[in-house]
Amino acid sequence: MRSLKKTMWWMRKRIDDVGWTFRVMFNEFLKFNIVGVFNSTFALVLYEVLYWVDIWPSHTAVAAWAVSSAIGNVEAHFMHYKFTFKSKFPYFKSLNRAFWTYSGQLVVTTLFHYLMVEIFLLHHTFAWFVNTCVFGYINFLLIRWIAFPPEYDEKPLSE
Repeated sequence: MRSLKKTMWWMRKRIDDVGWTFRVMFNEFLKFNIVGVFNSTFALVLYEVLYWVDIWPSHTAVAAWAVSSAIGNVEAHFMHYKFTFKSKFPYFKSLNRAFWTYSGQLVVTTLFHYLMVEIFLLHHTFAWFVNTCVFGYINFLLIRWIAFPPEYDEKPLSE
């Protein structure tokens, strides 16, 4: 419990130090989603192609989700690096951090995709939209603070 309090205090201090106010967060989330429209379109098209190709017949939707997410995450990281966060953090360090963030999320979202499509029998495209929307904000927070540390932005957040 003490460690959790210490971690929360450290994170709060970090947020205050870089000037990440609600307004700044909202503006970044808006830019994240504008770039995300392109990323999501790419990921959905890739998902549907992989679903049609049927790379694993006994788990068609889940396999398409896992592979398209893995490929889409690399594409999304590049787009966010170039257009969303304007970070001076070294690209491959950022990609490495994003890889670990995305990998953890990939495990959870793939499990959810399996549950939605194979257990609850939801349409695979609807399940894709649910997964993408539900985990979008969590993804934003994780990559912003882990893969694109605000301390390395080209200009301070408060500007």
